Amino acid sequence: MFNIDDDTVLVGATELRNNMPKISKDIKLKKIIVVKKGKPFAVLTDFDEFQEKEEIINTFEDLVLGHLAKERDEHSSDSDFIDSEKIEKKLGI
Repeated sequence: MFNIDDDTVLVGATELRNNMPKISKDIKLKKIIVVKKGKPFAVLTDFDEFQEKEEIINTFEDLVLGHLAKERDEHSSDSDFIDSEKIEKKLGI
């Protein structure tokens, strides 16, 4: 393992397999960057931290998509939309 700074560690893929118990303890405190053939290919992180980041990303995506939908609605006219009854008839529903 190679410490990049106080909260980041580089670890080789083979070393990861061999030292998983020690590395799994470090996951709570540090970012673990896994290196294979000298190139980073994965980052190990605490699962709770991962979930929190995923929730933040999903919330941000929802906000952006909501904003885009609102803008599109504000700049559209009735002719931009297709009546659901026409679609149902076309699809034979």
